[in-house]
Order: sequence, then C-alpha cells, then structure tokens
Amino acid sequence: MNLKAQAYSGVRWTTFSFLCRAILQLLQLAILARLLTPADFGLMAIVTSIIMVLQIFSDLGISNAIVHFQNITPSQLSSLYWLNVLIGIILGVFVAICSPWLAYFYGQYELQLLLMLAGLSLLVSAIGQQFRVLAQKNMRFKKLAAIDLSVASIVFCVSIGAALGNGGVYSLIIGTLAGTVSNALFVCFFLAEGWRPKFHLQLKDVKGFLKFGFYMIGNNLANTLNSQIDVLLVGYFLSAQSVGLYNLPKDLSLRVSGIINPIITQVSFPVMAKAQNDRSLIKEIYLKSMRMTASINFPIYVALGVFAEETLFVLFGDQWREAIPLLRIFAFWALVRSTGNLVGSLVMACGRPDLEFKWNIALLLVIPAVVSIGSQFGIKDLAVALLLTQIFLMIPSWYFLVYPICDAKLSEYFVQLSLPLALSFISGLVAYFSKIYTNFDLPVFRLTSGLIIGGSSYIILTYLFNKSFCSAVSEMLVIRKH
Repeated sequence: MNLKAQAYSGVRWTTFSFLCRAILQLLQLAILARLLTPADFGLMAIVTSIIMVLQIFSDLGISNAIVHFQNITPSQLSSLYWLNVLIGIILGVFVAICSPWLAYFYGQYELQLLLMLAGLSLLVSAIGQQFRVLAQKNMRFKKLAAIDLSVASIVFCVSIGAALGNGGVYSLIIGTLAGTVSNALFVCFFLAEGWRPKFHLQLKDVKGFLKFGFYMIGNNLANTLNSQIDVLLVGYFLSAQSVGLYNLPKDLSLRVSGIINPIITQVSFPVMAKAQNDRSLIKEIYLKSMRMTASINFPIYVALGVFAEETLFVLFGDQWREAIPLLRIFAFWALVRSTGNLVGSLVMACGRPDLEFKWNIALLLVIPAVVSIGSQFGIKDLAVALLLTQIFLMIPSWYFLVYPICDAKLSEYFVQLSLPLALSFISGLVAYFSKIYTNFDLPVFRLTSGLIIGGSSYIILTYLFNKSFCSAVSEMLVIRKH
C-alpha cells in the first residue's frame, strides 16, 4: 500500500473510532452532568490540569522522537521503554507527596485523595505508551481504533456505574483509572507483535532522543501551562463551583477539535515525517490537512455558538444555565484555536521542535498575564479575553511556525480557512433564523430542526463551492489497497 493509500486507510479507521468514542463520551458527560454537581466537575478539572502538566515529564518528548527517527535499534527501544517506566514511578510518588500541600493551596481537602489516585495513572500509562507510539508510527490504525473504542466503553460503564452508586466526584477519577489500566493492558497484548523490551537501560541509547525531546519537554510544558493556567488560577481565586461552570463549556468546545483534529493529526504526523525531506510535499500535505479540519470543525463550532442554550439544556440540564454565555464564547474561541492544531504535527514531523519551544515560551509571557487579569473580573470576562488573544495570535503563529518550515504564504494559509469559514457562517445564519421563526417550545425540537436545516445548507454549499474537500472525502471513502 502506498503512502497516500495508507493515509486514507488510517483516516477511515481513526474516524470510525473517534466518532464512536465521541458519542460514548458525550453520552457519558450528559449523564454525569445530571448525577454530579458543577463543584464535582470543578474539582476534577483542577486534578486533570495538574496531571496534564506532570504527564509532560513522563514522556520526555520521546514519543514524537520515535515517530520522527526512521531507524531505531531494539536496544534503543528497550532503553527508552524502561526510562519511561522509571519516570512514571517517580512522578507517581511525587504526586502522592505533594497532594496534601496542593489540597491546602486550593482550600479543597478532597483534592488530596483525588490527586493520589490520579497519580497512579502516570505509572500505568507509561507501561503501554511505547507500544502505542510504535503502532502509530507503523500506521496500524485499525488495531488502534479497536483498542481506543474498547477503552472508551470501559470508561463509560465504570464512570456511570460509580456515579449511580453515589460515588460523587470519585466517579470521574475511577473511570479515568479504569481507562488507563485497560489501555495499557490492551496495547501490551495486542500491539506488541511478539516484541518485548529487554531489561536494558543505557544512557548512550537514549542521548539522541533526549536531545530531540529536550525541546519537546519545554515546548509541551509551556503549551500545557498556557492551556491549563486558566483552570488552575480560577480554582485558586474562585470556588470549585465557578471552575465547573467555566470548564464544562470549555471542555465541550474542545471536544469537537478533540474528535476531529486527532483523526487528521494521527495520520498526517507519520505521513509528513516520511515526507520530511520534500518541502513542497510537506506544504501540500499541511495545507490540505488544514482545509479538511476547517471544513469539518468550523460548521460544528458555529452551530455550537448558535444553539448554545439548547445544547446545554438538552445535554446537561437546567443546573448549567449560567454556562450558556460561556459556551457561546468558547465555541468561537475553539474555532480560532482549531486552526493551529496541525502546527504541532508539522513542527515535529520536520524535526523542528525548537521553533515551537521558543513560540510557547513567548506565549508564557502573554497567556498567564491575560488569565491573571481576566480572572479578577469573573469567568465570562476571562473567556472573552482568551478569545481576543487567540484571534490576535493567528498571524504571528503563521509567521514564526508555519512559513519557516514549509514556505506556505499567508495568503495560502488563509485561503484554506476562508471558504469553510464563509460557508459555515452562512449556514449558521440559516440555522439561526430557522430557530427564531419556528414555534417549538422545547429546546430539543429547536436544536434538532436547526441542525437539520443548517446542516443541510452547509452540505449543499460545500458540494457546490468546496470541491477540494469533497474530493478528499471521496478518496478517503473509496481508496483501497493496490
């Protein structure tokens, strides 16, 4: 199978897995939002943000290095594997030691046990991490899709079962742990293909990878701090209830790109890595991937903004009414943010983590300041500040990250985004007026009719004007092994 056929086959299987998982996760979130309180979600948001920062050190940038370097010896793989496991143990112990202090810092003493339980996931995930990375590098997307769907099903059943058993906030952490353990077991048994790491750990085997990963650590740390600093500061300045009301609409908005973008990036990253020496091909792959993600993401985000009230009522219930204006803001914040999600794959595939490292370090001078000031005025003003900042950063991001690597001009960059954006806003207006002029009292009927009308409009407009996207989707659906 050639590179293009492998890419489209990967997209098919990854798409199937992500869509099924998205339905499960959305259903899980909808059920838990009715069984738990905003304060429960707020506590879990703080725990998740802390663990996300520590996960950066558990990987050391090695995963991306394994995909980037094309010739790796068995001894190097074994050394990298045990290095990951050792760091996972150290971080798990570190979380357990720091959990009482962090609980005191936030004035939420329930955080102590939650953090200790979450720390176990750092060790468990390290056990299966390298098997998953190698499977991605070798484009074994069918097995990865099956494993991911199985893990999502386990998380769903465990989380809902614990919540129905009055588990409260612990329902969230127990479900996460169940998913981490099952994922490690599945990848070790079904992706190993007979390979097992030797008990071998030598510095000379990992030096080159650590040099590559050095930038990745700094880059990912800065990037994660920039993305999670709002939750961490809101948790400190305000109540767990405020964190929950703030984070749920933000999380819901990110779930769209969390569904769509990994479908593209999981495939485009190894494809671009294999084509890293052909600058023109890298540019073509990147721009086409941008058009594809924008054509899928943009209409969903516009619909989420138009039907924010109906979405929250239908999915989560009346107790989340205060989050309606936040969801509208975060929908458009996530729309703008989604345009930059492919940059990471481009940078890593071409072996230039130093560029993204410098960019994210620069953002550390901007994002924390915006969040610190915005959080003083309340969660709605903070959301507006983040939206405006995201818009402002679009052109600098292109200039410092995209253009130096693949020579994509600013006009080419925005052409890939302008058409999907225009078609999405036209369809959004159609959906908005359909909502106004229909006499449905129930939110579920307004949401359903609006999505049908707006979605139909977008499909027709895309077929008429966005030919390149339609062609890519057609190839993805019909291409076979040659």
